[in-house]
Amino acid sequence: MTSAYQHISVHESRGVLILAIERKRVATYELAQAMGYELIDAVQQKRAPKVVVDLGKLEYMSSVGYGPLISLRSRVGEAGGRLILCRLSPVLYEMFEATRLLINPRSPQSLFEFTDTLDSAVAILSGHD
Repeated sequence: MTSAYQHISVHESRGVLILAIERKRVATYELAQAMGYELIDAVQQKRAPKVVVDLGKLEYMSSVGYGPLISLRSRVGEAGGRLILCRLSPVLYEMFEATRLLINPRSPQSLFEFTDTLDSAVAILSGHD
């Protein structure tokens, strides 16, 4: 699927909307805001309750990048959907873990579910885990 977006690419697999961040770095408010608009627009265009955000290309994200992802999670949740992050680099994983934004057994109040691979995220959301 060809993407009309500058910062993300969009495709679907097994009924799951996959939004891939196509930047190596998200370090400015302007970039984070533009990326956030694209993420929200893609979800609204597809009306998909099952969403994966693939962070595999993203090497660094400053704190400004959390806002768009939190907004996206809220939108998906309000629509009765579920969102999973996947392919976090070690640096991003540490940042999310330090801010308690990832769901894990030690921190059940966290915001985001995550998986190591895109395939596992799609399998969970499509009911084939």
